[in-house]
Amino acid sequence: MSGPKSLVTAAVSVAVLLLGAPAAAAEPDVVRGMQWQVTGLDLAAVHQRATGSGVLVAVLDSGVDRSHPDLSGQVLGGPDTASNSDVDGRGTGMAGLIAGHGHVPGTPAGAVRPSPSVSAGWPAPSASPTAPADPRTAGVLGVAPGAQILPVAFAPAPSATGDPDALAAAIDRAVFGGAKVICVGRGVVPSSKLQASVEAAVARGVLIVAADADRAGRPFTPWPASYPGVLNAIPADRSGQVPVAPLSGRTTGVAVPGVDLITTGLGGGYRIDGGSSAAAVLAGAAAVVWSAYPKATAAQVLQRLRSTATDAGAPGADSRFGAGMLNLKAALAANLPQEAAPSVSPSPVPPSAAPSPSASALPVALADSRDWRRWLVALPLLLFLGALTVWSLRSARTRREQAA
Repeated sequence: MSGPKSLVTAAVSVAVLLLGAPAAAAEPDVVRGMQWQVTGLDLAAVHQRATGSGVLVAVLDSGVDRSHPDLSGQVLGGPDTASNSDVDGRGTGMAGLIAGHGHVPGTPAGAVRPSPSVSAGWPAPSASPTAPADPRTAGVLGVAPGAQILPVAFAPAPSATGDPDALAAAIDRAVFGGAKVICVGRGVVPSSKLQASVEAAVARGVLIVAADADRAGRPFTPWPASYPGVLNAIPADRSGQVPVAPLSGRTTGVAVPGVDLITTGLGGGYRIDGGSSAAAVLAGAAAVVWSAYPKATAAQVLQRLRSTATDAGAPGADSRFGAGMLNLKAALAANLPQEAAPSVSPSPVPPSAAPSPSASALPVALADSRDWRRWLVALPLLLFLGALTVWSLRSARTRREQAA
């Protein structure tokens, strides 16, 4: 009973701090009611179509607390000890926004949940087909509750900003671990190793989603969100506005819920996340689309998300809203023509820029079976064997003629 009681206490604390409500009025499922993005993205209708099942999403941050009830069974074992724990809750929060499935509440029957308010900035929910009710109505519901999470820690210290080469190694591990989507919730400075790892992941058909504009009032260029081929997530609020323009200056991103999102925290509790949460929401959206179209390429998933976004701000793609506001239902339903090849082809990686193999950075390069150097050894040997065969045949024929 200690587990459910701790969850009730955590939920009550959140309600008191954020809503100012009396403790007696707060129910364990108040957290679900505070998730305005659930209504803003109409996840009830989205999950009738797809839930992200079969898609592995790597969360590259501070690790993930696998013991949270809202994430039970969703988180795979990470490549090291740091990945399987969390020091500041950021990674756990991102995992919840992606793949949280909530939990069964321990409240009396008939308890009323507060309804999240969503302004005209997001489309009104539509009537969903009747489906069996999921009893897990409390706690955090992610965008892709059917997806699985691969935690990879590259900034395991509390409040660590992260080293670009450590992030590069984390990307390599995620690719080697089979992730189809990689979620990066914090920006770092650029490096040749980071660029090489991003380009290698894109070349292998992995979709990288990275946070953009997550430091209001502190202008900086966020990497890897600024690299070509990376889908940058632009945080929007519940009114459909983007408080901070994308600092990468790119117009290729998508605006998604990313302001004041409640999500999973340490010790079975909950937390409010900011700009990094946008990357998690968009990564979850990518997982949902990919599970609905399992034969699609990363470029086609990206194209669906961008081409079906609802235009906002200046007409067409702009530097504030990117391609527009995420419209996940449209991305699932659209009948798009055959997409062209990715517009950005990764450039060859100089040997000096490629990550060096180590015990902690798993190799991602594959050997080329058509290596021309093998023929330098094989061709002389084949010629020698051919000449030996001809000589043997001639010698045998000569001996037969002499014997006759």
